Amino acid sequence: MLTNYLRCIGISLLLTGIGVCVHANEDSYETYVPPRPGQNGGSDTTEIRQHHPPSMLCMNLKPQHSVDIKQITGEWHGNEIIMHTQDVPGVYRYDSCVTFYLNDVTDQMRDYYQPSYRRTEGIHSSPASSSSSLEGHRDRTASSMAHRHSNTRYLRLIWSEKDDNIEYNFNYTMNHPGLWTNVGEQRGSMVALNKYNQFTGTVQVVKAVSDHLVLTFCSSDLHHSIYTVVLSREPQGLSQDVIRSIRNLLSRRGLYTESIRQVCVKSSAAAASVLNKSSSTTSLLAMSVFLLVLICISRKLQ
Repeated sequence: MLTNYLRCIGISLLLTGIGVCVHANEDSYETYVPPRPGQNGGSDTTEIRQHHPPSMLCMNLKPQHSVDIKQITGEWHGNEIIMHTQDVPGVYRYDSCVTFYLNDVTDQMRDYYQPSYRRTEGIHSSPASSSSSLEGHRDRTASSMAHRHSNTRYLRLIWSEKDDNIEYNFNYTMNHPGLWTNVGEQRGSMVALNKYNQFTGTVQVVKAVSDHLVLTFCSSDLHHSIYTVVLSREPQGLSQDVIRSIRNLLSRRGLYTESIRQVCVKSSAAAASVLNKSSSTTSLLAMSVFLLVLICISRKLQ
């Protein structure tokens, strides 16, 4: 299980994005270490790390402006987690699967915050003050709060891995649906892990389309840890071409993409194998039908 591997560093790699384990167990193994630019023949300029402080990187990500929240709610399957603020390159594979569940919880959260909002309304509806300027100020304040209240929406993200999970709450505005701000502390069984660091910061929607979702977590902790989770709708995962395009997109945004954690490796491989067998069977059937047609045509000509 991936969390077993994460315990050896004392800080959850998935949930804080920092640190590297000095040894591996049966759930993880290094499969590829890409050459650094300028070393061992490495020449891919897209992988040159930008020399910006980590705290500045998230300011330049340019989250997707138009995001259909309804389209991205529901279940997503993790493909890989790309670490941007550590300097140990490599691709590491895990059999453990990561699943995200995204839900709109705006109504629930508004009900939760409604009492304080109503208290503000009560102040506004109190007996009129003798000062007209004070009344005008109250009117503007109440109107502003009502606008913010109606413009703010809430999402709940549940990060699940086998028997463990963690629950995040985020808010966002209709003007910027691709920028989510953490609200409150996380809950769930992963919080009980030793030295779990509460995530505070933002999640930026780098890309959201029908079949995949790319989320970059930008922590505001002392380490300013940054990591990106690549998700797909289907359990079998994304093609290598799509994965490559996502990494290139992140590189163009100035994010280091050489340290990668691929998840659910066995399941993805099994799904790909089933698809390949199905494709082969379909091809054989098509070939058989084609041959039968040729035989029929040749007999008619005779």
